[in-house]
Amino acid sequence: MKDLAIVVVGYDRPQALARLLASLNLVAFDGQRVPLIISLDRSGNEAVQEVAAAFTWQHGDKTVRTFPQRLGLKQHILTCGDLTRDFEHLVVLEDDLYVSENLYRFAAQAIAAYREDDRIAGIALYSPLWNEACHRPFTPLDDAFDAYFVQYACSWGQIWSRDKWCRFRDWFQQHPDDLHPDPAIPPNVVLWSDHSWLKHHIRYCIDTGRYFVYPRVGLTTNFSDRGQHSFGQENGYQVPLQEPYSKTYRFPVLKDSRAVYDAFFESVVLGEALGIETRDLCVDLYGVKRNRSGQRFWLTLEQANHKILKSFELAMRPHEANIFHGIPGDTIRLYDTSVESAHSARRGVDLQDALVKYDVRSRSYKALLRYALRFLIRQLKAKLTGKK
Repeated sequence: MKDLAIVVVGYDRPQALARLLASLNLVAFDGQRVPLIISLDRSGNEAVQEVAAAFTWQHGDKTVRTFPQRLGLKQHILTCGDLTRDFEHLVVLEDDLYVSENLYRFAAQAIAAYREDDRIAGIALYSPLWNEACHRPFTPLDDAFDAYFVQYACSWGQIWSRDKWCRFRDWFQQHPDDLHPDPAIPPNVVLWSDHSWLKHHIRYCIDTGRYFVYPRVGLTTNFSDRGQHSFGQENGYQVPLQEPYSKTYRFPVLKDSRAVYDAFFESVVLGEALGIETRDLCVDLYGVKRNRSGQRFWLTLEQANHKILKSFELAMRPHEANIFHGIPGDTIRLYDTSVESAHSARRGVDLQDALVKYDVRSRSYKALLRYALRFLIRQLKAKLTGKK
């Protein structure tokens, strides 16, 4: 694809930068020449510049750009996005990522699929398995396509196109202030540091009704190396990475997809299954929204004194599948909040216990208990000895 560049964003992690660059050289570019821009914010760590200078890019021209003074993460990322003035499309990668050999093939096909779609704000290369708003697992509903939609910008590998980036920049110029509490914005996003550029892009998606396209299997994964906004020693953001193969991806349009999610990673198409207008329904299966917007109908696991219209079990995965398939039960409830009605507690159901059993599948309860005991002992020893 012509007029596409890869931008690698670095600061003070030379080992992480070297790992990412090595993975990029393995990407299948199918004979295409693609410029590589390594953008390094000023950190005083000469080893980072040495890694960038020594790297041999096998697929095109390499440029290393540095700055006389430190920009900070937000301004650095924004200046990288502004490189769309020189290239129509950018693949932007922070240095703690690792990429799939299929990166270019996915990017070229995704750009072609969404080039003219104004409701798309960007294309993600990372495929999340975790909802940061509530620290619980996330799985998109399966359908006939290789991608899905979330009203949540991506920072762990993304594609920005010139026209889509310019629309965001125009909006940001009118909304430069820090975020304030808003029922439409996840509370954890509001609390992010002033150094975050991502929270502004997320708010842009929410305010303008736009979405990011996410791959079902990631083209990037995240090592969470120790850095400015990461304490390191974390593998919770590692996700399955696409193995190399040649394929034609099936990309959906918004109106044809059943896997469309808001900024809370809640389904926005459940209204159809329930026979309720989307604007009148608060889907709150993760329990973060709490129906703060005051919608009449509230789909939730919460105990509330409203009329119950329908109820479902929490059994199938992802959790919205229980509604699509009408699985009977009393864990998920659809309330009509305009009608007050007292309810006794669910019989024989401990909601927190049910959520743990639903979310935790990879370890037995005995193994989790042993881990919890070891963790508590380590913490107690650290407190008594002053050593971590």
